[in-house]
Amino acid sequence: MKLLPLADLKDALAPGQPLPWGVRDQRGNLLLGQGHVVGSEAMLQALLDRGVFVDAQEAAALAPVSTAAPAAAPATAITGTPFERWDRLCENLAAVLSSPREQHFLRRVREAALHVQALSEINADLLLFLILRQDHGQFQHYGTMHALHVACVCSLMARRLGWDEGDRQRAIGAALTMNLSIIELQGRLAAQGTPLTRRQREQIADHPAQASMMLRAAGLDDEPWLTAVEDHHERSGGGGYPTGRAEPGTLSQLLRLSDQFTAKHSARATRPPLPAQLAAQQLFIENPGDPLAAMLIKEFGIYPPGCLVRLVSGELGIVVRRGVSANTPIVATLTDARGRAVATPAQRDTARPAHAIVGSVPEPAQRLRIAAQALYPEALALEEDAAAT
Repeated sequence: MKLLPLADLKDALAPGQPLPWGVRDQRGNLLLGQGHVVGSEAMLQALLDRGVFVDAQEAAALAPVSTAAPAAAPATAITGTPFERWDRLCENLAAVLSSPREQHFLRRVREAALHVQALSEINADLLLFLILRQDHGQFQHYGTMHALHVACVCSLMARRLGWDEGDRQRAIGAALTMNLSIIELQGRLAAQGTPLTRRQREQIADHPAQASMMLRAAGLDDEPWLTAVEDHHERSGGGGYPTGRAEPGTLSQLLRLSDQFTAKHSARATRPPLPAQLAAQQLFIENPGDPLAAMLIKEFGIYPPGCLVRLVSGELGIVVRRGVSANTPIVATLTDARGRAVATPAQRDTARPAHAIVGSVPEPAQRLRIAAQALYPEALALEEDAAAT
């Protein structure tokens, strides 16, 4: 690995902005991940004084992305714990996606994509937990939250596929913008208990092309990104829409499957979210033999973080970490064997026969409120360590 001194690239850095690349020590060990927000001038100077480095190949790969955004727009800094970052990203993204004609729209999308990638690198299990535990009671925000969920899954999948940083950022950006023309409509449909109107069907059928047109109007000239948005409802072998293209690209299929899978985990006015195990089964049945679908299920696990499960002991638990296999995660108990709530969750390794999972449990009508901070204390400690660097 060839390393460049961070000081040689200091013109691309500014307080309150995410790091365009990972920061490494002289041996190439990662110290701060790409997207980590440099919170202050003092922290930036401390990094420069420490004599840290950047992977030259990573810096070169990201150069086109970093120069494409206008420098005049102020950055939207997201600092704090991963939990605070998530909440503020949700709030900021709603404003971004509702303003595609705003002058610095594409820059804001790219900034959001960097933050998504940073969160996925801090703790992938926590990110999946936050996706599955999202409160969908306020359906008007469904479109924004669904875009964010798909983007997070695409970030994780792009890493699993070994894509470079440029392609990974493109996948996240395409996920955030693929439904740009129907963000508000998605919220209305999530709350709607009646069949689609003819006008709504037309809007849905047209939305891939409309979203692509809006991105072009905003100045996006990334053809793979635009093509993926246009084709994200096409299917390999045909049968998708709007054109029935038989050989859509890999990125478009990653968008389609991530869109399909995360939607199954989300509530509607007409149905609760599907139990995780059933969602995985349906995705597999609907996409037989699709290697991307199989890989997506493997990334999530049969019982992904955030889903409720019943153990052979009778305990009710919530998955907090994926395990050595797709069906043996680490679980935090919510009740004892008699169904009594526990004050302090106990960790259960479900690979052990005494703690094996019997099956997933549907979310109750009154959605359980579970504080992620109590289940992921290491995320709080990680932020403290980074702030002290």
